[in-house]
Amino acid sequence: MPSISVLNKELNRFKGQIELGEGDLNQVLFSLERVYYIVLTMRELQEFFGDKIQFGGGAVLNYIFMPSVDAPRFTFDLDSAWSKRVSNKRVLLSEMIKFNKYLSEKYPLCLPIDEDKCLTLLTVEYDAEKDYFPNVLSLRIPAIMRWSGLEFYRYVKSVSGIDLDLSIINKLRKIFESTIGVRDAKVDFIRFEVSMSVNYPRAELNVDLPFELGSSKLFITDLEYQLASKIVYKVGWDFGGDLEFNLHDILKAILDLRLLNIANKEKVKRYVWDLTRSTAIEWGLIEKNLSELQRSGGKYWTSFHYILVRGKHRKLDKLVFDIKRKIREVLQQ
Repeated sequence: MPSISVLNKELNRFKGQIELGEGDLNQVLFSLERVYYIVLTMRELQEFFGDKIQFGGGAVLNYIFMPSVDAPRFTFDLDSAWSKRVSNKRVLLSEMIKFNKYLSEKYPLCLPIDEDKCLTLLTVEYDAEKDYFPNVLSLRIPAIMRWSGLEFYRYVKSVSGIDLDLSIINKLRKIFESTIGVRDAKVDFIRFEVSMSVNYPRAELNVDLPFELGSSKLFITDLEYQLASKIVYKVGWDFGGDLEFNLHDILKAILDLRLLNIANKEKVKRYVWDLTRSTAIEWGLIEKNLSELQRSGGKYWTSFHYILVRGKHRKLDKLVFDIKRKIREVLQQ
């Protein structure tokens, strides 16, 4: 687990840039614990699978790239893609069994449920609740937390049906209080997805990870490709009568497109051209989607996920205006 001092150090990176009340800062601190586990999961997956796996999406954009540009938005899952061709999800699940052996040796963590049995934590589980799509495998990792999830004894009950003996509960409470500073530790899930049958362009980066997790070599879906995808499939997509239901995704895309400040704009334009199959993206659709976001996006803008961005006294209208200008610059390259 991350120590409180490590979490506070990460929090202090933002405190100089934002103005938030004490209560809001505590909520940010609590959320950073989950972010820690997301980054740790990414590091361990990469270390074990090497070039078989690569990462992209909100977690990479906001926790790896964004800190050098601006305040990140919070996101609490991890997107990845399997680089090798596989025939079905069972093949990937068998790979995760090997990964679990690696995790159990590196992080041997079991939650006692009686004198001679325990539940293994920090190992990958199939996430049947979230597994909707045929080419995306949804997985989760249960992890000990201080502030989010089910109390440990409720978690045991939910997954095993066993009511912990009070003597075990009290013993664990003493251990948790002395080691992590809370009496009733919790168990929450770190969720991640692995896309199959895709071939995204990627870059190999040496990254200094946050939370004092060291340096790591990561295979990342090319930043410019990710930003081009946001322009084509979110900001400039024709949602027809479903635009209202997609405003939240457009807002997330707008926030991620702040990374155009560090991207190769000519490269972004080439990817936009490739993704639209050589047809010009319709500027009118971008205008329509962003105008509707300015008009109706306020109900999403107040979400906790954007607290760090709002903490810099950002107004949604101004953000949308700035990103619209940057997109226009890209498309006119």
